[in-house]
Amino acid sequence: MRRKIATAAVTMAVAGAGLVAGTGSAWAGSNGQQLQLDDASGMARSVMVSGENQYGQWTDKCFNVSPGSSTQLSGWWWKGNTYISVSSAPNCSGGYFYSRSVKVNKEQSWSDYQVVSAHYNN
Repeated sequence: MRRKIATAAVTMAVAGAGLVAGTGSAWAGSNGQQLQLDDASGMARSVMVSGENQYGQWTDKCFNVSPGSSTQLSGWWWKGNTYISVSSAPNCSGGYFYSRSVKVNKEQSWSDYQVVSAHYNN
């Protein structure tokens, strides 16, 4: 009997910890998304993202990425009309070879990341 009570207590504690740990992403997923850059060009070294954050403030942020890869741009939440400019130089220090506007979902249930693809514009 003691063993069943102890097992039940541990199960409830683990479940409760999971609920607490998950609350940050659930909140953020309902007030903006993080972006994930898929570099179809194979040239991207950095991306400048400009747009409205989860607090309604306009902001700019440069992220370094790996060429030819899919990179999560973590820690920054965007919503509404957002602009990306992709550079072949690190730290957004060179010219941009690809730019576009993106409508970032304020809410989505399947992920906290919205995928954006970068291509080479001739």
